Amino acid sequence: MQQLRFRYKDKVVVNPLMRGGVLPEEVQEELCREKWLSIGYALCFDCIEGRSSLITKPNVRKHLEDIAAFFNGDVAEHTFGCRAAQFAVMHFIARHRVREEKTSNIVIADPNSHYSTNIAAEACDLKIAEVMHSGYPEYKVSAESYAEKIEELKSEGKTPALAVATHADPYYGNLAPVKEIGKICDDYEIPFMVNAAYTGGVMSIDMKEIKADFLTLSAHKSMASLAPLGYLVTTYEHSRKLFELSKEKAEWSGRAFGKKIPSLFGCSIGGLPLLSSMLSFEHVKERVKNWSSEVARINKFIDEFENLGEIMLLGERPHRHHLTHFETPVLWEISKNHKRKGFFLAEELEKLGIVGVHKGLTKHIKMSIYGLSNEEVKKVLNAFEEIIKKYAG
Repeated sequence: MQQLRFRYKDKVVVNPLMRGGVLPEEVQEELCREKWLSIGYALCFDCIEGRSSLITKPNVRKHLEDIAAFFNGDVAEHTFGCRAAQFAVMHFIARHRVREEKTSNIVIADPNSHYSTNIAAEACDLKIAEVMHSGYPEYKVSAESYAEKIEELKSEGKTPALAVATHADPYYGNLAPVKEIGKICDDYEIPFMVNAAYTGGVMSIDMKEIKADFLTLSAHKSMASLAPLGYLVTTYEHSRKLFELSKEKAEWSGRAFGKKIPSLFGCSIGGLPLLSSMLSFEHVKERVKNWSSEVARINKFIDEFENLGEIMLLGERPHRHHLTHFETPVLWEISKNHKRKGFFLAEELEKLGIVGVHKGLTKHIKMSIYGLSNEEVKKVLNAFEEIIKKYAG
């Protein structure tokens, strides 16, 4: 048997994609103790109705009800990652808003959106119209820019089919003003989708407060779960069509699939990712209560990191999310003369027990200290300080 060795199991991980998805130790132990890892479709032994979201042993159906309630939505389904949740929304918009209500095929989105938002729109023959951000160094998106874009499109006779806001963007970690954007969309009667891949599960989100029609979530990014898993939460009003059941019947065989949801590819994940999320959910519900203290630690880290010299945060200040993006000319200058060029930084950090900084990049770096202990945060700072002193004097 081939041996696959996880090289980074004893390292401090600072990759922003990973910090919110770290499983609690007790969940890791439970998955091993109960042998949930022994078979792929571990949830599906007691599936009666042919769809994993309807399973009651273990109670997936109740878990999805709890997910919806946690975000103050009405109905939730689990998906193949957040991108599948976004695709389902775009598919719904293309079929019902564009085709039936005769709106334009234009989706308003922020310029810091994750690429999967744009790809989901493209796959459904929708076109993205971007609002503007404030530019260097904060790259902030305003609610007013959404109102301006809506007015611009309406003046051209193009009623937007959907508006999307990336709650915390994956580039700078800026929090979009979703409450204000939601009110604007409500006033214009335009459906509003919030991509909460980097926020749902690390901070509290109330769908009704922000007037979101659709909330897309990434369990493996922000809900202490294994990949790939996402959730899509919506209102009762939209759920009937968004999660519409299959109606087709094959002409020759007469086969029909009446419990399947076409927009979710029929049936979603029935194995380890969903199980891990179910086991981690109580942990997630508790940790969002500590978000304000996490934000304070993050801003303290930013100050201390910048004090190492020739380092500057990109994105909004004070920072309100755990993803941090730094401009690092001091590391860029070192890389120009180092024999390993841009790869030197990740390699030096790994020697000091730190992993997750993108290999090959030194001009800009993204990091997260979310969930790290104070000792681990100090270890990260000391590692960068040691590298800078070693090579930059």
